[in-house]
Amino acid sequence: MPNKALISLLLLIVVAGLITFFYVGGKPNIVELKKSVAPAASLYPESKSVADQLNFINDDSDPVHLTEISQGKWALLYFGYTSCPDVCPIDLSKINMTYQLMENKDEMQVVFISVDPERDIGKLDKFAGAFNPSFLGLTAYQNELISISKTLGVYHEVVESQKLAQEDHGDHDGTIETESHEDRSVAKIEHYDIDHTSSYLLFSPELKLTALLTSPHEPIPMAKAIDKIIEALR
Repeated sequence: MPNKALISLLLLIVVAGLITFFYVGGKPNIVELKKSVAPAASLYPESKSVADQLNFINDDSDPVHLTEISQGKWALLYFGYTSCPDVCPIDLSKINMTYQLMENKDEMQVVFISVDPERDIGKLDKFAGAFNPSFLGLTAYQNELISISKTLGVYHEVVESQKLAQEDHGDHDGTIETESHEDRSVAKIEHYDIDHTSSYLLFSPELKLTALLTSPHEPIPMAKAIDKIIEALR
């Protein structure tokens, strides 16, 4: 009888151990993962499914869903514009350095999303590819872009002083019209700046918004953080 009781107890211990492994140890500990990737990355407690919102256009103004670009990989999205004077080139350079340092870079696609379609369609892939040949560029028409931005919690806006000038003198293509005091001729000012989100957005292969990579965007910590996320959530 004592032997039967001992065997039963051992079986219970084995079963409990298996349950613990498969239902606890077998799954990533999100709390621990979140701590381990901070502060380079902010991991969402639950990934946000946004696949149905990620409809873009390419350099030929053809509709493209992000799945066609990511092709089952993780996707890192950066929102900016090609005529950005400083921030965008610096950020994309940092993303390239991060990408080069990653052990799992073959599992990730970097995508530049322009918030300035009026000026950037036709330049997207060339601009993104200048930082890394594997980087791709997309955008969307303004209404769709605003909807995508709201869904993802990002923003973009023409700098206020220039926005007011556009409202007073602008036409519908994003340029500003002024008149010369000398000859009263109309000139178009096509150089304006756009404030935009500085975070990088990381999506799972299922296009669930999984993490944000926030300032100061140091390549080594970012590379380690993204590698940990990919390895833990494969």
